[in-house]
Amino acid sequence: MEFSELVKRRGMVRSFKSEKVEHEKLVKILSNAVRAPSAGHLQPWEFIVVKDDSMKQRLAEAALKQMFIAEAPVVIVTCVDTERSASRYGERGRRFYSIIDGAYASLLILLTARDLGLGACFVGAYDDEKIARILELPRHVKPIGIIPIGYPAEKPPRYERIPIEQLVHLNRYGNRVGLDKLL
Repeated sequence: MEFSELVKRRGMVRSFKSEKVEHEKLVKILSNAVRAPSAGHLQPWEFIVVKDDSMKQRLAEAALKQMFIAEAPVVIVTCVDTERSASRYGERGRRFYSIIDGAYASLLILLTARDLGLGACFVGAYDDEKIARILELPRHVKPIGIIPIGYPAEKPPRYERIPIEQLVHLNRYGNRVGLDKLL
């Protein structure tokens, strides 16, 4: 699929068929995720692939009872090793760069899943401490997002977007312009 079309068709899927995700597709998703940009090329991400039903159930409970997580054939939890980023950038690396880098990797997971005919959803609402306990994360490794993946059993809803003219500013904030004015 052409990239712009892929971006337009990406949507959050919260209902999955019971069909398993093929190993090759999971490998492709993870292989693309590790190609994400990262501050100082420190690559702070870590990925926990969860297939165990009881683990998925516990993750769903810790994610404010978003039970669709437990229904997905596979769940990838993107985490970041904050010390890896802090090694070069100190507190800014720990509290900012590592989070952004994990978000980039998560976006690549979402886009790759869609490109492979799968559905996925980024879940950021969860109890960090419960997730850390369930996954046995060391204190310096933080969860960034829970991403359930599988074959979609629904068409993701489409929501209206804020018009681009309200979001683009030229040279300074407040100088909103249409795309034709960027020439």
